[in-house]
Amino acid sequence: EDPFFEQVRVLYMLRFPSGAPLELVLAVVLRLTAAGGCEGLRVQDIGPVRGGFSEVNWSFVHWLGMRNLGRVLAWIPWNRRVLFGAPPAVGSLGPQIAFTFDDAIGNNATTFVSLLDFLDEEKVPATFFVIANNNTVAPDRQLILKDASDRGHELGNHGLLDDFMTTMSRDEFEAAVDQWESSVKNAIQGDWPVSPTQWKWFRPPKGMMSGAMDEVLTARDYHIALGDLYSDDWAYEDEAFHARIIKSGACDGSVTILHVMDGERTLRTLDILRDVIPALRARGFSFVRLSDLYNTAHEDMPSCAECPICMDAFVVSLMVSLLVLCFWVGKLAWCTQRRVKSTVVSSQVQSDEDTSSSWPSSSSGGDKARVVTNIRRRLSSGGPGIELSPTDSALLAVSTQSGLPEGSTNDTKDCEDSPLSQRTGLMRTRSLSSTRASQTLASMDLSRSLLEVSAAELDHLISSLCVTVRSGADVDLDA
Repeated sequence: EDPFFEQVRVLYMLRFPSGAPLELVLAVVLRLTAAGGCEGLRVQDIGPVRGGFSEVNWSFVHWLGMRNLGRVLAWIPWNRRVLFGAPPAVGSLGPQIAFTFDDAIGNNATTFVSLLDFLDEEKVPATFFVIANNNTVAPDRQLILKDASDRGHELGNHGLLDDFMTTMSRDEFEAAVDQWESSVKNAIQGDWPVSPTQWKWFRPPKGMMSGAMDEVLTARDYHIALGDLYSDDWAYEDEAFHARIIKSGACDGSVTILHVMDGERTLRTLDILRDVIPALRARGFSFVRLSDLYNTAHEDMPSCAECPICMDAFVVSLMVSLLVLCFWVGKLAWCTQRRVKSTVVSSQVQSDEDTSSSWPSSSSGGDKARVVTNIRRRLSSGGPGIELSPTDSALLAVSTQSGLPEGSTNDTKDCEDSPLSQRTGLMRTRSLSSTRASQTLASMDLSRSLLEVSAAELDHLISSLCVTVRSGADVDLDA
């Protein structure tokens, strides 16, 4: 009954094989126009503040929807378990949202503690994805991490370094997971997760997964989390833009990704939170940890931020478009190859004619190259007033003894665009079966010079040239 899903039916009426870009645009337009019917979702308000490519890019991503892009990424096998957000909660709990922070603890312990204090003041529980490097395992940092856990915040695995783990083998990645768990357990002086209600969370560094990572995490009962509200807050100094992304794109079950930064950029994170938390609270949102968000009973329906029909139609259309493109590229390559081959043959004939104005006859002792040249000239012209050697006469006699050889065909389609025919103005008649012609020539009692020409060369010669004759020519060629 949601107007968004009602309007999205337009996609099925406008689909066509090469319409993937159009359907992507339609998906964005429908989200922008129908978002007002979704509780909390205000896609129309998302847009650049200071401007620049990065803000335009992230605005477009959120117009389309991170969860919708997640449906496309799920086509890759090792991304199938990645979670971008939870479905709507059942009952009258109201919309819920989870704040998550990457790269904890960070280089600056003081600013991290300031973030903890601010969250306490706002009574906002959060989930911190921890990097188990020296900033975490040092004795004084372990106390800070334990303090975060004791305050009720949740801890998740974010690797050993803020770097890709996709190049690791299965054993290497499993060893890294073991090392992270051991470091965190030592820091908080207890089990991890700290309670049965908390899930084992993993957020891949740089958001990238691999098959080996997925195998290990599945075997160890990890859940993989990204989020549906993210705008590179660590890179771009525009607090108003990042806050707009969260406030406008938030819906029931959203997961926000921010960063625990160092020095001045940590204050940017605090400024974003100071803007976002009161605005979301005024709209009825409650703030929960990541495990609490997914432990809540959910409706059996997509989130308001999702448009399965949009993305499924887009992916199908994109695949069809790629197949159509591959077909036409292959056909173009095939035609180009044939055109080049015809041009080469025509150039060879022209070169032979320019070399000499006479028509040398082959002899029993002539060399192979001269015999091939002579045959090519006979087949390309066949006009009157030509003196034929015994060898050449025998060759031309093949078609005069019994007409067109058995196995030949009258199909001349392949000769329609012959540059040889166009250049000489010769009339096209029939196309010999190259295999049959080779067999016939090989069975003849010809001179040694002609037999020196291999069957492959004759086959290529006859199949490459359209055998033509002038109308009313003195030499009676049947093909």
